[in-house]
Amino acid sequence: MLKQHAKQRIIKDIKDDDLRIQITGYVKEIVDNENIILDDKTGEIEVIVKNVDFRFDKNDLINIFGEIEISMAGEKSLVADIIQDKKNLNFEYYQKLYKIKKQLDLI
Repeated sequence: MLKQHAKQRIIKDIKDDDLRIQITGYVKEIVDNENIILDDKTGEIEVIVKNVDFRFDKNDLINIFGEIEISMAGEKSLVADIIQDKKNLNFEYYQKLYKIKKQLDLI
């Protein structure tokens, strides 16, 4: 079965009807072997990493593809399918490009 296209998002722009997204940000905290906190400078989100090979450290810049889960309390978390190393990405430029794409309704 094909997975749905992952929409590019920043944490503050995650919508309730988003199913599959990708977010780029920094590993703020490694909670345990199954959970991390990702920070993209617009917010933080818990990421469930139990189904992927997670080889990153605190403060590493990564891109995560996954499915959104919303708890009964309305809190969003991301279940990771793919994690990419983005240590060579100019994150400031990435954020500016995201804003331009958003203004042009490309995301």
